[in-house]
Amino acid sequence: MTKLLPQILLLSVLFFLNSALINAQDFDVACRNAQPFCSDASLELTFPNTIGDIDGLGEVGCLNTTPNPSWYFLLIDESGELVFDIRQWMDTDGDNRLDRDERQLDVDFIAWGPFQTSFIVNCDDELSRGCDLNGDGDNIRPAECVNNADEPDFYIGDEDNTNIVDCSYARTSDDNFIETFTIPNAQTGEFYIVLITNFSDEAGVIQLEQTNLGEDGAGTTDCSVLEPGIPQDRIATCGEFPLTIEGRFPASTGPPAVPAAETFQWSRADLGDTNFVDIPGATFPFYDNVTSNGIYRLRGFDVNDVEVPDSPDQVSVLDVSQITFQVGYNITEESFSGSYTITAEISTDPIVEAEGFTDFEYRLDRDVNMDGNFVESRPYQSSPIFEGVPPGDYRIVARYVNCPDNERTSVDIMILGYPKYFTPNGDGFHETWNLINPEDQPTPALVYIFDRQGKLLKQLNPTGAGWDGTYNGNLMPSSQYWFRVEFNEQSDRDPNRGRRVFAGSFSLIR
Repeated sequence: MTKLLPQILLLSVLFFLNSALINAQDFDVACRNAQPFCSDASLELTFPNTIGDIDGLGEVGCLNTTPNPSWYFLLIDESGELVFDIRQWMDTDGDNRLDRDERQLDVDFIAWGPFQTSFIVNCDDELSRGCDLNGDGDNIRPAECVNNADEPDFYIGDEDNTNIVDCSYARTSDDNFIETFTIPNAQTGEFYIVLITNFSDEAGVIQLEQTNLGEDGAGTTDCSVLEPGIPQDRIATCGEFPLTIEGRFPASTGPPAVPAAETFQWSRADLGDTNFVDIPGATFPFYDNVTSNGIYRLRGFDVNDVEVPDSPDQVSVLDVSQITFQVGYNITEESFSGSYTITAEISTDPIVEAEGFTDFEYRLDRDVNMDGNFVESRPYQSSPIFEGVPPGDYRIVARYVNCPDNERTSVDIMILGYPKYFTPNGDGFHETWNLINPEDQPTPALVYIFDRQGKLLKQLNPTGAGWDGTYNGNLMPSSQYWFRVEFNEQSDRDPNRGRRVFAGSFSLIR
C-alpha cells in the first residue's frame, strides 16, 4: 500500500544535512554526502532529521516514496550480525531521549552494502534502486523489492540479488514507529550506506540503536568515524597492498558552526619526514591506491576553498612484514629461585617506534628434552611477560601482531636451576642428578652433595654426567639429599656476575 503524500508539494528545494547546500533530489550527490553514524554501549546518538524535501528521491527499493531523505554510513568494527532499531521523534526538550510526552514520527529506511569506503563515487551505478528476483541482472525493478515486515528473511537470504541489505516501511503511521534493520554477516572494515525518510515532514531526531550488542555472534560499529579527519592514527599491513584509507571533515552546527569539507587533497611523505607531496588525482575523501609505506595526509576545503577546521589529518602506513627488530630478554629473579619471570624486550628502527608501531606479540618456546629441539611452551600473547617459568632452555619468538611473516627469535635463554628429584632405577629416565644449565658460567661452578647428616658424598663436575646415587660403589637409599653450589650469578640484580653460594635439597627415589 502506497502512503499518501501531503497536499502541499515543495517543487524545488535545496537541502543538505547540517546546512551543506546540495540538490536534495540528486540521488548521486546526496548519497556521496552521507554522514557518519554508529551505535555502541556508550553512545546512543541522535541526529537531526530532514524536512522541506517532500518530493525526495522517488521510488527506491521497497520504498514507494522517499520524502526528506537523510543519508548515513556505518563502519563495522567487530565482525558478526548487527540488528538495529530505527526511531524518529520530535525531541521537544532537546535531551536526545525519547520521553513519554514526545510524539514519535513515522520512519522508513533502505540500506546498501558492503562497500570498501563510505564515499561512493557514482551512487547511481553502485546503489541498486530495485531488486532482481530471478538473479539475471536484467530488468531490476523496485516493484520486485519487498518490505522486511512482510518477509523478514528476504534480504537476509539475499533474495533481492542486489546490494540492498535491508528495506522496510510502516504502512501507516499507526502501525509501528520502530523499523528493524539487520546486517546478517558484517565483516570488519566494511561500510554500509543507510537512507532514512521522514514522511511527516516534521522536525525531529533520528536514532539508530543496536539491539543485539553483547550477544553471541554480534558485530559492532566503529564510532571513530564520528571524529573529523582520518579514523586511524596508524595502519599496519602484513604485506597486503594496495590499501584504502578514508577521512571526512563533516559539518557541525556548533557553536561555533563548522562548514563541511566539499573538496579534498591527499598528500604523502616518507615515514619520519614532513615533506608532503600532493598525490595527483587524489581528490576524494578516500584514497584507494596506497601501495607503499608512508604518512598520508588529508586536507579538506569548504565551498569557498578555505581549509576547514581539523584539517589536515594524517595516518601512518607501514608494511610490518618487512620491519627488522631484535628480541632481547630480562630475568629479574636470582638463580635457583625455582620460578622465574622472563620479559621480552624489542628493539627496532627508531622511526618505526616513533610512529607508534609497537603492537608486538610474544611466544615462549622450550627445549624440553635438552636436545636442541624447541617446541611451543606458551602460545602467542600480547604481554611480553612470561611468569612462573621453571629452569630450562628457552627462546622467545616475537612478531608484529597477526603478521606471521616477520617472526624473530631471541638467543637461547639458559636458566640455571636444579631438578627436585631423580630416579636411578635403570629405566632410562632421570637416572642422574645435576644442575640445569651450568654451562652458562664464566668460571666453572662447584657442586657438593651431602646426606642428611652432612656427610660429603660427592663433588660434582656440573658439566659432567652427574651423580648416579652411589657412594663408594654402594647404592644410596631413597631419601632427601642436600647440595651446595658455588656459581656466578647471572641475574640483572648482579650485572657483574659475582660469585655466590646456594644450598638446597632434592629427593632420590628408587
